[in-house]
Amino acid sequence: MKKSDVTCSECGAGFRRLELTSERGIQGNYHCPACGTLIEELGAAHLVIYRLTVQPSTKAIRNQ
Repeated sequence: MKKSDVTCSECGAGFRRLELTSERGIQGNYHCPACGTLIEELGAAHLVIYRLTVQPSTKAIRNQ
């Protein structure tokens, strides 16, 4: 398992990214749930899970 932290470039929301190399994932895209910005294009080789850890900036969300 690989762990990393990811930050949305638009609203500043922070995520913990977990990648399980022992599980196959689903191909697709992960978008920030707060502002809709594309965070990552996912391949099917590994299972990737995101968890929100830092709330987005309300100022950034209001300016959209």
